[in-house]
Amino acid sequence: MAYVTRSRRGKPEDRAPTERGAVPRDPFPRLLPPAAGADIAVVIPARDEEERLPGCLSRLRLQTLQGFEVIVVDSASADGTHAVAEAFGARVIRVDQPGVGLARQTGFNAARRRLIVSTDADALPAPDWLEHLVAPFRDRGTVCAFGTLRLSKVGALVSVGHGLFRAFQRVNYLLRRPICCGPNFAVRAEAFHAVGGFAAGDSYPNEAEDVRLALKLRSVGSVVYLPRLAMVVSARSLTGSKAFSYLARNTRSYFRVCWGQTAHR
Repeated sequence: MAYVTRSRRGKPEDRAPTERGAVPRDPFPRLLPPAAGADIAVVIPARDEEERLPGCLSRLRLQTLQGFEVIVVDSASADGTHAVAEAFGARVIRVDQPGVGLARQTGFNAARRRLIVSTDADALPAPDWLEHLVAPFRDRGTVCAFGTLRLSKVGALVSVGHGLFRAFQRVNYLLRRPICCGPNFAVRAEAFHAVGGFAAGDSYPNEAEDVRLALKLRSVGSVVYLPRLAMVVSARSLTGSKAFSYLARNTRSYFRVCWGQTAHR
């Protein structure tokens, strides 16, 4: 027996017959099948990272999802970064001009999978990291998903700091200012190219390039925050005298990018 609905113009609209009690199939399903490893490219910018890169690449080998592509962008390295990446079977692209923004853009441009994942050479992904990071892309409307960060150091202060940063991310997410983290986010390739990638005008900034991208992606779909998905990264930027300059620089970038004119472009 056929069932009848009303179209937007109010006219009856016949659909195919269904068995009694069956739920009619949605001709435009909202959910996609779960992402497989073959759908994913992981991009890692690296400059002089021959010591830390093996830790990241060895953990990527242990992911519950397999079959993904790994692209290491050698950003003007003067050490053995290129050789280390090749030894792990990664696809290596050399960029002679240093800069993390340009390196990420180069890697994302080279990716040929429908989902592009970003991480860093000093990141230590858990075995189920990729699986959880790409889960939100079952929703057709999701264009970006990102998690939080956790320093590799241990101690009470580190735990408090992580809790504060995660709360900071949550508040900004509610304010539609997603604090996306370069070592822990994924994007739908089509959406990435549609908004111009990491470009800001005619350049690729080396600070807050990940946040700028997330702000642009809001215009084409949903940006999803995963507060429980933490990526362990080294604390090298917060050691000794580097800590103050690092925090000051990132505070300036936050206000300029999230609350300046660039937030609305």
